[in-house]
Amino acid sequence: MIQDLREGVNCVSEGFELARRRSLRPYMVVPLITNILLFTISGYLVTSYAYEWIAGWSTAVDLWSWLDWLEPFIDQLLGALKWLIFAVIILGLLFIMGSTFTMFTHLVVGPFIGILGEKAERELHTPSYPQHTLGQIALRTLGREFRKLIYWLVRAAGLGVLSLILYFIPGVNAAVPVLWFLFGSWILAMQYLDVPADNNGRSFPELLALMRQHRASVMAFGAVVMALTSLPIVNLFIIPVAVCGGVVFWVKKVQPQLAG
Repeated sequence: MIQDLREGVNCVSEGFELARRRSLRPYMVVPLITNILLFTISGYLVTSYAYEWIAGWSTAVDLWSWLDWLEPFIDQLLGALKWLIFAVIILGLLFIMGSTFTMFTHLVVGPFIGILGEKAERELHTPSYPQHTLGQIALRTLGREFRKLIYWLVRAAGLGVLSLILYFIPGVNAAVPVLWFLFGSWILAMQYLDVPADNNGRSFPELLALMRQHRASVMAFGAVVMALTSLPIVNLFIIPVAVCGGVVFWVKKVQPQLAG
């Protein structure tokens, strides 16, 4: 179990080293630019909306006249609490955006990500499949990306309903952010492992079955990517690293099993 978790984490660090290779840089341009634009615009809109909402909260208190001396201290305390809540909300939104906008980024630039994954795999070994053109990958990935989007939407809706129920149960509601983090980790792992799976001709149901066989490693890999995707600035450049990490995972953990 511990070894599986360690291998999942190591795939991200090895993906970072692979993404630094000069030969892969031309294939990163379109995914990087698209991801930067989507995250910058969405992050600005979400943060601005949350800021205006929180800023509208009043922290002024009006105590009895003999307690007037306490009002400045309470105002400061409530003001600090308000911005602490703001920070927690932004962190939560970043976690949600991590999986949400990754889905849409892949939908927009799926073929370019597929090409990047293919080139990254050729850096590690010679794949058994012939080299694909951008057009071939585009035709192949469009339906697959929509299928993954539906997979995500159905489960996100179910988790949303469960979160709403748990929200009203004191103590238990603390598990809601953890559930969303775990869900996001699984979804991100699915997204980036699907790149080499698709290139190697494996269907989406086959990918899910393979992920379940390596559940601990998959969750460790996805959790690291999820954490990095939630960090400002870092999330703008995470796609090439995650794609390369998914390729490393596939070549080192999945293909030996398939070959055996």
